[in-house]
Amino acid sequence: MKTFLRNQWEGLRNGLVPMLGKEMRGRTRGLRSPLLLSFFLGLMSAGTVAFLWLILERTSHIMPQVGLNLYSLLALGMILLLAFIAPAVAAGAISGERERRTYDLLLVTKASLTGIVLGKWLASVAYLLFLVLAALPVLAVVFLFGGVPLANMGMALVVALTTGLGYGALGLALSAILRRSQAATIVSLVLVFMLVFGSLVVAGVASAGRQPAGDVILRAGESWESVSGPPWYIYLSPLAALSPVLPGMENEGLAMSGRIPLVGTLLNEILRQFRMGPEAGTYVYGYAYGPGYPGVYPGAPGRAGLPSWARFALCQGILAIISLVISVLVIAPRKPWSVWLASRRARARGQEGIPL
Repeated sequence: MKTFLRNQWEGLRNGLVPMLGKEMRGRTRGLRSPLLLSFFLGLMSAGTVAFLWLILERTSHIMPQVGLNLYSLLALGMILLLAFIAPAVAAGAISGERERRTYDLLLVTKASLTGIVLGKWLASVAYLLFLVLAALPVLAVVFLFGGVPLANMGMALVVALTTGLGYGALGLALSAILRRSQAATIVSLVLVFMLVFGSLVVAGVASAGRQPAGDVILRAGESWESVSGPPWYIYLSPLAALSPVLPGMENEGLAMSGRIPLVGTLLNEILRQFRMGPEAGTYVYGYAYGPGYPGVYPGAPGRAGLPSWARFALCQGILAIISLVISVLVIAPRKPWSVWLASRRARARGQEGIPL
């Protein structure tokens, strides 16, 4: 047992450390990384300048909610950009080895398959972390206006990083399954688009005409009837995790006054179908329909569910684990199921007395 564990550890170390160093050195060469960084920061800076220009053009003074509006715009933009950059960065990790004809050479080294996959995935995660750190000065402009708690900024960064973890692993799995980097990139971007927007649209259509969901408790006479919460697949989208991250979304939305319809109207309307606001993510009491309007009743039965950003992080972790396992199984020269079938046939032949 000790020999087996030692061999596994050696294989993991021989694959993880060299592969991580190789990928990180490769990403610093050429023009792709500087151009991607410039594109990422350029879009965020342009959004900040355009927002402030619109605000100052309409009024001669700065309203108190300007900081909140700017933070909401930057957090949403950063998370959406990382959601599409993460799979694009990882989509050529394994398929690129095939195109350069170094894939077979990589498999005959002492590196384990798990070490190879983890090394390539962590290299992509490290690059995404670099993008997030580079965007901090742009996000710091928000604190010039105030109105944004530091905890909310931290939660936005957590959502951004977990978005990169899950979607980056998905892009790596598609890179292992598909033979061409271009095909892996296109398919990964399409799947991410469906996860980000399609899951919310499907959930919104499915909930049309039903009682709004959430941790809701309906009061019928003296009895309490529980209503099921939003479907699990809604937490595959980072937009669902933004409800507690963006303060004031439940009551005032993003207060954009219709200037950005996607943020001010569409996103809020979809999330309100499931009562996914700051209160729905933080109150431990059950929501109840009292006389007149829904409210929070301390005595009402309820459940202290995880906030939406924590549920999103959990879904991203599960997605990352499944994607990494698929990547290891796909690149294995001898598939585990093939080995299992061969051993089963060998046992059957032995029991029948047929020579192997």
